[in-house]
Amino acid sequence: MLVAEHYSLKPVKVLINNSLVRLELFENSQGNLFLSSGTDTPAGVVYYSTTPSLFYSFLENLITLQTLFNKTPSIFVEVKGKEKTALYSLNDVGIKLTHGDKTVKQLTVEHLAEI
Repeated sequence: MLVAEHYSLKPVKVLINNSLVRLELFENSQGNLFLSSGTDTPAGVVYYSTTPSLFYSFLENLITLQTLFNKTPSIFVEVKGKEKTALYSLNDVGIKLTHGDKTVKQLTVEHLAEI
């Protein structure tokens, strides 16, 4: 079971960093892929695992950011908020990503339209 705890992840690349969202790619010591992105509920930044095929689907605009998150192979994810950091079971809590309803193209192109 993959658990995304931010202190054990190595940053790989910031994929998107604009006024809409910050999406960052990480890996653990075994080479598994993890992402972090902002959340509306609960407020903070969530760290979650992904698979190469899910990640590719997102990069190809086939799924939204929320779908990418919802299909995480992790049962537990970490949410780092202003006041606390906690592990959440996805079986017990619904997590809503900031701008999760958008594809990668919408997250990058709509940002350019705002400028």
